[in-house]
Amino acid sequence: MKILSLLILFVLLLFSCGNKHPGEQKTSLLSNLVTISDNEDRGVKDILNFYGGVCEYSIGASLSTDEGKNKYFEVKLSKSESLDKFSRVPEVAASNIAYLFFKSLKGEKRNYDEIHSVLLFRSGSKFEASYSIDKLELIAHKLTILDKVVDLIKNKKFEVLKSLLSDGSYTPAAKSDLMRNIQKIELSLGNIKGFRPYGFKFETLNGYNVLNILGIVLRDKENTEISLKVDLKPSEDKVHFLDYKLSL
Repeated sequence: MKILSLLILFVLLLFSCGNKHPGEQKTSLLSNLVTISDNEDRGVKDILNFYGGVCEYSIGASLSTDEGKNKYFEVKLSKSESLDKFSRVPEVAASNIAYLFFKSLKGEKRNYDEIHSVLLFRSGSKFEASYSIDKLELIAHKLTILDKVVDLIKNKKFEVLKSLLSDGSYTPAAKSDLMRNIQKIELSLGNIKGFRPYGFKFETLNGYNVLNILGIVLRDKENTEISLKVDLKPSEDKVHFLDYKLSL
């Protein structure tokens, strides 16, 4: 069914992370019509701290014959060297941008139905994606599983980690092999200090809907890129895939 869109409100503000004026804020004439909260401002700055470049944002609503009215916060990122590294997997950066903004929100979450990400690569290509608040809440929940996995590896609790692996994606022999390989690799990588996400992909693996969490495990010797695929069902916390080798 054809979707009719109605722009209700548009406010544009421009932030720059240039070397001469880090954190400099430039506003358009329309910026006086509406203000954003401190939490929303923090979310935009978190995006700039992660990617650099130039960030424009707008608040609007779309009217659809299928879905009714949806209010959204849109973030547009451009002129970012870091963003260009994700040009082959733009959905990873788009999801991370939406999540970086979302995680700074508190009561403001009730103000929006969706967070929109618009990526403008220096090659001239463009990528757009939207993420419902419910989907971002689910991502936040699944990230707790990643935190648990990293903590178990850090504390060398490999039998507990083994119990998190899905029987539907790993045979008993495959689970044991994975644990042996992880223990062997861990001997040379150094102590774990934390985890930084690159972004997320919604995928299907072995017949299961999964969230692929991509990021980097921070260590005191050699950082490790990681891919963790967890069951997408809200009540299911099983891991369907765990790999230290991630090629972006």
